[in-house]
Amino acid sequence: MNLEQLEFIVEVARAGTLTQAAHNKHMTVAGISRSLSFLEKELGVRIFNRSRTGAVPTPEGQMILDKAAAILSQVHQLQAEANSYGKLQNARLRVATIPGPVSLLVDTLTELKKDFPGIRLEMIEKGTKEIIEDVRHNRVDIGFILFPDTILEKNACWHAEPLVEGRMVVGVSRHSALASAKSISLNQLADHQLVLYHDEYIARFIATLGDSVNVLFTSNNIDAILKAVREGIAVTLGTDYTFYGNPDYENGDIVMVNAELPGEQPSYLWCIHPKEQPYSQAAYLFVNRLKMQLNRRR
Repeated sequence: MNLEQLEFIVEVARAGTLTQAAHNKHMTVAGISRSLSFLEKELGVRIFNRSRTGAVPTPEGQMILDKAAAILSQVHQLQAEANSYGKLQNARLRVATIPGPVSLLVDTLTELKKDFPGIRLEMIEKGTKEIIEDVRHNRVDIGFILFPDTILEKNACWHAEPLVEGRMVVGVSRHSALASAKSISLNQLADHQLVLYHDEYIARFIATLGDSVNVLFTSNNIDAILKAVREGIAVTLGTDYTFYGNPDYENGDIVMVNAELPGEQPSYLWCIHPKEQPYSQAAYLFVNRLKMQLNRRR
């Protein structure tokens, strides 16, 4: 059995006669008839009742025709998608993101660039409010932000897709006594200095913990934060996916420990884009590959 045979039987059913089907397919009637006979013999089923007036599907043949049509439809979709990927060689994708998932995004960008060398990818780190404004004014194609609830889905200005629910974790040096702990409570956290990224969500969360936390410094420089943690000067607080793909976490210099914190609400990594503009092919492919990265690491 091959796709050509499936195309032939679908065309016979559509045309109603072998003569018309042969004409539509630029084949001889004998060629169409022979292909049909071979397929019926292979399947052990008569697909058409043939007569001088035409070809009518048998009940069993109609079931085969329905499946053949579905298979051909999927093949055509696959061909169309493959053709659209060819256009990605000259595509441009502008991405804005909070710093947390940068390592994951870089891995995704690298993977995409290997498959499509001609694609132009631009990525910039910003705060949540700035990213929302950039998306609103079409200065970027997609933005990645951290937000605690589902109100983003209801916004009239952009489309928002939750990619992953993050859980709050503490990043500690592998030499820290906390590195072997299964979880860290608020009381334990109070005994250590914190270095934090200057982000609206993290700031709001820290504010809910009151005076029980000791913040050494906040910074927009993620490398400075990781260096302080790696050298055991302080610990940091963030969502689990912010560590995925980070070299310090991947090689074991920084250990991720679950945080047991009161009042913690679910938070999500969201992908947002202008509501009036659906995903471009490049954005769609990028987001799907990012989802694969997240699934592999969770």
